[in-house]
Parts: sequence; structure tokens; C-alpha cells
Amino acid sequence: MKIDHDKVAVENFEPGKQYDVCLRGNALYRAEVVKFHGGCWATVKVIQAENPETAQYYTAGATFDIKVAEYDITPV
Repeated sequence: MKIDHDKVAVENFEPGKQYDVCLRGNALYRAEVVKFHGGCWATVKVIQAENPETAQYYTAGATFDIKVAEYDITPV
């Protein structure tokens, strides 16, 4: 059984493009997609934290994998 996620359309989540990433309504960071692994996973690189509270966790240049369906992602 394939699970469909409605938060981010796969064709719109492209490497090289930037997105704002939020979790449960809280803005976390702006990131560039480094690689979309298919399914739910992607590698992102932080461009900037979106607020002072998240700046201590998300520093510019940090690269890590995220489970795309867990976040609200908006193209920049």
C-alpha cells in the first residue's frame, strides 16, 4: 500500500531550489534542497534560520536529511 502525502508535491520539491521549512506552524529555517531521495526523504542545506529561537539549532551551511512529509514546506 502506497501512502500519499499532501504537504509537498514531489514534482515541486526540486534540488537547487529554496524552501521555507515550518513545523506545526513554527518557522524553522530556509533551506536549499541538495538531493531528493524519493519517497519522503531529502537532504537539505540550511540557508538561514527563520527566527532567533531556531538560530541556535539551524546554522547556515548545515546539511542533513529530513522526512519531507513531517514539515510544512513553502517554495521561496
